[in-house]
Amino acid sequence: MHSKVEKVIQNCLECIMATKKVGRQEELLHPIGKEAPLDTYHMDHLGPIPSTQKRYQYIFAVVDAFTKFVWFYPTRSTNTAEIFDHLMKQSTIFGNPRRIISDQGSAFTFSSFKLYCEDEAIEHSLIVTGVRRGNGQIERINRTLIPLLTKLSMPQPT
Repeated sequence: MHSKVEKVIQNCLECIMATKKVGRQEELLHPIGKEAPLDTYHMDHLGPIPSTQKRYQYIFAVVDAFTKFVWFYPTRSTNTAEIFDHLMKQSTIFGNPRRIISDQGSAFTFSSFKLYCEDEAIEHSLIVTGVRRGNGQIERINRTLIPLLTKLSMPQPT
């Protein structure tokens, strides 16, 4: 009897129309395909963090979408030149990815980064601002790395 009442209420047009939907509206997921290792990279900058002796204040993180392997590169700023340096070193070892997914940070939206991607035949996808789950693999890495860096940068008790 209870289940029949629930079913009637769920299918009642007036009840559906009168009920306010609360919370975030979920949408259909469109998973990003990953065909092979080193095919798709997720990228992001993390920081600023407390400066090191070599004046590094940011971490440039790269995640391979297929294997979930992560590379961390210390950087002094979030400019495109430092990204190029790290991507060039990485491409000499592993080759270029087919696709790069990043947020809309200034380093990734700069015209020289667009030219680099075109010259290297890399498809560059920018995620929508404010939707962190669009680049979820890198955000998951950040969620692990931030508490770790916080703990490591705390002054040691004497």
